This record gives sequence, structure tokens and C-alpha cells, in this order.
Amino acid sequence: MPDNRGIFAERTKRYIIDRSAIGFFKAVLESYEDVAIFSVLDGDRGIIELIYPACFEEDVRGIVADMANYGIGFREVPDVQ
Repeated sequence: MPDNRGIFAERTKRYIIDRSAIGFFKAVLESYEDVAIFSVLDGDRGIIELIYPACFEEDVRGIVADMANYGIGFREVPDVQ
């Protein structure tokens, strides 16, 4: 029987973005229904977290990359203190 764990694997990415862009990014991400779960970890510092199935890795990368067209930069942070 094939191993299906990879299909259900979750990925978590944490980013720092401009605080003023959090609401816009949230709205854009929500328009892609069920691609990722969005959380604000620290609104003052602009730290957000995305949790998504591994099968949506390319979609999430594309959405994040597209935000540069709106002047929103993302800096990935591995661990948040």
C-alpha cells in the first residue's frame, strides 16, 4: 500500500510584513479558499503565520511572491521569540 503521509503533511511559515499590510494580505489569502490558515502572531511587529497542506506549497509561494506587486515584502522568520 502506498504511503500517503506526504499528501496530508502540513507546512508552517512565519513572516514579518509591514503591519499596515496585514489586513490586505489576509483578505487576499482568504480569497483563495482553504489554501492556508492565517494567524497574526504579533501585530505590533507584523509577524504572521501560515499553515497549509504541503500540496499547496506552490500556491502559497505564488501568493506571497505576488504581494511584491502591491509593495508588500515578506521576510521569513524561522522562530519567533
